[in-house]
Amino acid sequence: MRVPRVLVPLVIAAGAACGGSTGTMSKLPGTAGAGGTTATQTGAGGASAGTSGAGEAGRVGGAGTSGGQAGSNGAAGTSGAGGTNGGGAGSNGAAGASGATTAGCGLANPPAVGAANPQTINVTDSKGTTAARQFYVSLPANYDSSQPTRVVFAWHYAGGSASALISSSYGGNFYGIQPLLPNTIFVAGQGLLSTPGDATTSGWPNTNGGDVAFTKAMIAWVEANFCVDPARILSTGMSYGGIMSDTLGCQMPDVFRAVGVMSGALDNFGTACKSHPIAAWITHGDADTTVDISGDETARDQFLADNHCGTTTTAVTPSPCVSYGGCDSGYPVVWCEVAGEGHTIPSFAASGIANFFAQF
Repeated sequence: MRVPRVLVPLVIAAGAACGGSTGTMSKLPGTAGAGGTTATQTGAGGASAGTSGAGEAGRVGGAGTSGGQAGSNGAAGTSGAGGTNGGGAGSNGAAGASGATTAGCGLANPPAVGAANPQTINVTDSKGTTAARQFYVSLPANYDSSQPTRVVFAWHYAGGSASALISSSYGGNFYGIQPLLPNTIFVAGQGLLSTPGDATTSGWPNTNGGDVAFTKAMIAWVEANFCVDPARILSTGMSYGGIMSDTLGCQMPDVFRAVGVMSGALDNFGTACKSHPIAAWITHGDADTTVDISGDETARDQFLADNHCGTTTTAVTPSPCVSYGGCDSGYPVVWCEVAGEGHTIPSFAASGIANFFAQF
């Protein structure tokens, strides 16, 4: 797909920045937590209960599976530390932590983050070119360095900025998702001035794999400095940010647990997608003349194949979303095609993505 010259939203739908109508996504059945072994402890997995739990197997380091709703905490491990597979009860049926830990867990003096403290790291692309890349990190109000925490990466649209995403301006509060998804670390990277057709506009062309390399470097930085659950890393974005999320769903589905895409497209940039399941929630207007809906249809079909989904669909909240049947357990694909809508953020997008992400 050819990336448009400028992928800036043309119309802001009512409620786009603050989530608009609130819906509750369909929940996955809870699965019993199995005992797991991490590099430092052995603990029993959380027990599953409740029909709205979203139990999901831990994917990193052999961690125990996560429990569903109201799961109990794991028994004490051999190192004296408690197992961590309990699923938390809640209105969204949120899954418990996977049990895996990162180097930042227990760090006494993490770096200062937030809107006033942008971070900079050097990133080298596949051709050996190194560039300084900037990003922002926002911690939840109740961040606890002893608890592995979900992470959401948010990507700005063409001509946008990471600083706008972390602010309260258009696209702020990370597209309105942050207030609806507590207990989550949010990260926003800054695109380079290298948009095809307009070198003065920031975006995510992933030239020589530079933006994917940037993503990997940010993940490593966040995991080194904060307590991250590596089995619950997610991505969202609108327009060029949606394209970036589709790219990560294609190239890094073994790292990202889910993507929430608004008006994006899948362009593999010459790289074949990795065959690995990834949960996906996608919305696109069928009257979009900036990024044609066919680009997200390509992404949807890729994720359907990765997750071994069928062709039948069921209507889910919010309307007009549908969920595909037959997908691998824990890897749903939700498609929200909006009739007559152009290149906008639908009013239901923030709540839809937040509820979808809360499963994990």
